Amino acid sequence: MTAESQADRVDGRAAVSPPLRPFRALRYVPERVGDLAAVLGPADDVPTAEQAAALAAQHPHHCLHLEVPDPDGRSFQTAARLFRAWRAQGIVQLDGVPTCYVYAHRFMLEGRSHERLGVFLAASLDPHMGAHLLPHEGTTQELVERRERQLEAVQVHAGAVYAIWDGEGTLRQTLEAITAQERPLWRIERSGEWHTLWAVHGRRATELAALVASRPLVVADGHHRLEAAKRYAQRCVPAGSSNHPAAWVPIHVVDAADPALVVRPIHRLLRWLPCGWDAIRAHLAHHTKIVQVTRAPTPDMLIRATETLAARAVPHALLVHAEGCLEVVLPGGGVAEPDAMLVDTFVLRHVCAFDQAELEQVVEYTPDVVEAALAVRSGRAALAIVLRPTPLETVLAWAESGRLFPPKTTYFFPKLPQGIVFFDLADPLTLG
Repeated sequence: MTAESQADRVDGRAAVSPPLRPFRALRYVPERVGDLAAVLGPADDVPTAEQAAALAAQHPHHCLHLEVPDPDGRSFQTAARLFRAWRAQGIVQLDGVPTCYVYAHRFMLEGRSHERLGVFLAASLDPHMGAHLLPHEGTTQELVERRERQLEAVQVHAGAVYAIWDGEGTLRQTLEAITAQERPLWRIERSGEWHTLWAVHGRRATELAALVASRPLVVADGHHRLEAAKRYAQRCVPAGSSNHPAAWVPIHVVDAADPALVVRPIHRLLRWLPCGWDAIRAHLAHHTKIVQVTRAPTPDMLIRATETLAARAVPHALLVHAEGCLEVVLPGGGVAEPDAMLVDTFVLRHVCAFDQAELEQVVEYTPDVVEAALAVRSGRAALAIVLRPTPLETVLAWAESGRLFPPKTTYFFPKLPQGIVFFDLADPLTLG
C-alpha cells in the first residue's frame, strides 16, 4: 500500500494515514507571471500591513496580495477573490502528482555564502495520529485569530510552518543527494540571494516523507500559522475526514545539522522609560554586575559589541541609551535559560516595573542591531536591549521537554519566503 492509497484496508481495518506525506502544490506558472522573483514575498510576519500592501502593489500577482486584509482590517474577501481568479486564469496551476518539494536558499551572512536545504511536505493535524510537531514559542491570540480569518476566507497557505528535524545530519545528506541528481524546477536570484526548487515523486517521495516522520519536529517559525490551522481544522473538517486538505498543514523541514541553519536574537526596543536613565543605572548596579560602560555606540560600534556579547558564556545584555551603553549580567537564570526570558523578568518587570499590559504598549522588537542603534539615536526608542542568540540546542531541548519560550525569543534566519508553493485547503486533489 502506498501513501496515496488512503482508502485501502488492511486486515479488515481502515489504513492509517501517515503523519507526513507528499502533496500536490499549486505553483506559479512562469509564462503567466514573468519573473518569479517579482512575485515571491517575505514571510508573513516580516512586513507590517502597510509594507505588505506596498510590496503587493508592485506586481498584480504578488503572493502578498493574499495576506492583505480588506479596509476593515479584519476580513479577507478581496484576497479570496484574487486567489480564485488566479486559479481560474492559470496564474497558478496544480501539480500533476503528489510531490515532496526540496528547496535551497543560498544567502550571504557575515561575508560568507551559506546554503540551507529543506523539504516541503504536508503534515497531518490529527490530534492523535498526526505529525509530531513541537512548538518552542508561545503565540498571541490576536495574531492566531487574524491568520484563522485569512485561512477561512482565502482557503490557501501561501507559506509554510518551518520545522527542525534532529537526526545527526541524515536528512541534510539525503537532500544533498537529491539536489545533485535531479534537475531543478526553477532557480531564481533575488536581492543577491538564490532560490532553487526540485520535485521528488513516487516511491522516493514516500521514503523521504517517512524519513522526516521518523523524528519529532520542532517548530522554528510559523507558530501562529500552525495554531490557526489547527483551529480551522477543528471547526471546518468533518469528523473522520482525515484526507480533507484542511486537516493538514504545509511544513518546510530543515535538518538541525544543516550548517546554514542560523538562529539570531530578537532585540527589544522600549518606546519610553518609567524613570530617568540615572535611576535605571542605579537600580541595575544595586542588583547585578555592570560589566562595561561606554558612550552611546554608532551602528558599527554596536555590531562589534554584539559580536563580543555573543561570545559570553553566561547571560549578558547590552542596554543602549542616548546617554550611554551598559553591558550587564542577567541574574536569575542558568545558561540554558534564554536571555529574552531573563530580560523580561529582570530588566522589564523588575527594574522598569512594567506590568503585562504596559509591556504590550511599550516594547517593540527587531532582529536588526543596526535598526536598534538607529532607533535610539533618532529618539524613536528610549532604550534598546540587545541580546545574545539562543543556542539551537536550547531551543530543541525546551521544545522536546514541553516548555515554551515567550513570543519573539528567536529569529531563524533567513525567514522562509512565501509563494514558493501554495497549499489549497479546498481542493480535494491537494493530497493526491
